Amino acid sequence: MAESTSTIGSFLNGRDTISTKDAKLYITINGKVIPLIEATKFTAKLEKNKEDVQTLGSRWKHKKTTSVEGTGTLGGYVISSSWLKYALPYIQGGKDLYFEITMSIEDATSRAGKQTVHLGEVNLDDIPIGDFEADDGVMEWESDFTFEEVDLVTPFTGFDL
Repeated sequence: MAESTSTIGSFLNGRDTISTKDAKLYITINGKVIPLIEATKFTAKLEKNKEDVQTLGSRWKHKKTTSVEGTGTLGGYVISSSWLKYALPYIQGGKDLYFEITMSIEDATSRAGKQTVHLGEVNLDDIPIGDFEADDGVMEWESDFTFEEVDLVTPFTGFDL
């Protein structure tokens, strides 16, 4: 019997892992969609806050999820002054920068398919200004961020748990 590509087989075929080099990032600021071609690192996750729940008659310390927080890290090469330009209004008494990130990844060799995720209300923790060292190198930056919206626009379709 032939195995369906939508079910998990008895082992993972190496070709079905996903190359991170096939990821694409776009940010949307004030309605303008900008490809983040300088990006070298992107992580995003949902962190759950769990409160302890202890009851009589049980030796277990139970957990209750009470909230969730979206966090991540974004990094890349410094090739423009854009982030600093967007930060200056807040520093000078204006509004803080909130923007959107759309992440898409599809490895043509993998049977997993394509995934697109949209994050909203993204806010950087740090703003890159400069990063210089005496050794050989290029200017890079990295910042943690928070987000308050997430939408799975296109899920992977090749394998389901």
